[in-house]
Amino acid sequence: MKNIAVLLVFLMFSNLVLFASTPLDSGSISGRVIDSKSNEALPYVNIIIKSQSGELITGGITDQNGIFEISKIKETLFIVSIQYIGYKTLNKEVNLSQGTNILDLGTLVLEEDQTALDEVTIIAETSSIQQKVDRKVITIGKDLAASGTASELMVGIPSVSVDPQTGDISLRGNTNVRVMVDGKLSNIPTAQLLKQIPSTAIKSIELITNPSAKYNPEGMSGLINIILHKNTMLGFNGNFSMGLSYERTAKFNSALTTNYRNGKFNVYANYSNNISENKNHGAIQRPENNSKQLFKFNDNTKNHLIKFGVDYYINDKHTLSIFTNQNKSDYKNDGESNAIYANNHSLDQTQLWLDNGENSTSQYNFDYKINFDDDGHNIEFEIDHNTYSSNGIADFSYPVGSSTDYIDLNKTNRKRTILNLDYANPFNENSKIELGLQANLFNSLIGYASTGDTYDISGSLVPTPSSDFDYTRNIYSLYGNYNKKIDKWSY
Repeated sequence: MKNIAVLLVFLMFSNLVLFASTPLDSGSISGRVIDSKSNEALPYVNIIIKSQSGELITGGITDQNGIFEISKIKETLFIVSIQYIGYKTLNKEVNLSQGTNILDLGTLVLEEDQTALDEVTIIAETSSIQQKVDRKVITIGKDLAASGTASELMVGIPSVSVDPQTGDISLRGNTNVRVMVDGKLSNIPTAQLLKQIPSTAIKSIELITNPSAKYNPEGMSGLINIILHKNTMLGFNGNFSMGLSYERTAKFNSALTTNYRNGKFNVYANYSNNISENKNHGAIQRPENNSKQLFKFNDNTKNHLIKFGVDYYINDKHTLSIFTNQNKSDYKNDGESNAIYANNHSLDQTQLWLDNGENSTSQYNFDYKINFDDDGHNIEFEIDHNTYSSNGIADFSYPVGSSTDYIDLNKTNRKRTILNLDYANPFNENSKIELGLQANLFNSLIGYASTGDTYDISGSLVPTPSSDFDYTRNIYSLYGNYNKKIDKWSY
């Protein structure tokens, strides 16, 4: 009998151990998060489930009523971490089993963190999309920020396309789009500008597909506004990033951002560069005349961008800002194109070209802003002056074929000055009024000269004439917008 009793105890203990070690099929937890002082529900609180070693397992957020429910939990013993900005983190150990795989944690109370910093900089871990009344806002997390430059990052943005060869950008299939940085336009060519901005410096991207009169849309498909991180911590701080990618050729970019904040002044200086080489080749078959065209071309670009600025916080309501952007770019392109006619080789033609040039851009910006008591209620005066100049020489030669060699000389100078006075007043969450005055002064001078010849209407060769194109446009305007949202509709 004694041996039988010992055997029964051993079997019972074995079953208990086996049951305890059996993985949980699927468990769930739920609860409600409130504020310790007001007892009001806290929406959008992060509920993070971690293993005892600290590894992330899963998570979720509370709804408008502070309620959360997380299911499909495989672990039996874990830690629930409740985290919310401005509140102390609450950690709770939870033990689920096959018998109690559904657990209500009840009401969880969060206390305010009195030691929290007055100002914090938040960098999202994962990207998110928020649809607002007049724009779509994509917050850039680490999953997108690791892509290198803004040009490479744009490939992953919905509705945005980037030409892999030229770097030109389009919004919803239309290339008639403007790109702004922190709400400021620049004379820097868009493809060049996007290669200059490191993706790690981007906080969010705004897609304004239906821009109001405030942005001078002029029939555009929309605006893309790149919002950069603002570093305004006290004292001196900086950040350095570098990226290198290699496929057939190497592409290198780096960025250095520095910042000094002391009392009423914030001084910053940034430098970024992009050095890349690209090789492309292809073929075009034309069966109608039994011919084909082979082409290959290379391009080398070096871009450098420097930004320096000062913010003066006069008081809580008044801010004065001044900054300048200086951009320098050098490029060298060369290539070869061969047209081959199988039925008549006398028509064969080979073209070689070499294109060298440089361009520089300068931007000077003055901004004075007054904030009123209501959030979003402000008046702002801005002066923005841009200059752009470029010089290029393109040499075309034809070692095979009857075409004549020639050289093109191109020169461009542009100047633009914009003066803005804008007023915005959100009456409430569902209505807003915007008023403004603007002077837009623009001048462009394009010079062209060629050493080649062209045919006139009689078929004779004549020298290609040089030309200068001088264009000036000054616009003085005012605008008024009223925005209203009713339930799910807005106008």
